[in-house]
Amino acid sequence: MNHQKIYESIIQKAKSENRVKYNNIYYENHHILPRCLGGIDDKDNKVLLTAREHYVCHKLLTYIYKRNKKIANAFCRMTWDKKGNRNISSRDYAYARELK
Repeated sequence: MNHQKIYESIIQKAKSENRVKYNNIYYENHHILPRCLGGIDDKDNKVLLTAREHYVCHKLLTYIYKRNKKIANAFCRMTWDKKGNRNISSRDYAYARELK
């Protein structure tokens, strides 16, 4: 499976839709090139993703940048909701824990 290609296709689809954050659809900001890899905080390095796309992209990044602790930590943080509860499948939880 080509994780990089899948990641890029999600990003390109989101960019091509010219998404707007304050519409009736919930979006989250995502750094295309993660800051821990030199990505910067400007509009060319950000894209609006649905919550599911955002989660999937962070999971894909763990496959693309294997053994990168900051990438792994970002994915692990996504496995918790705002109240401190795990909010994922047991398979994804196990995978997130194995990354540490």
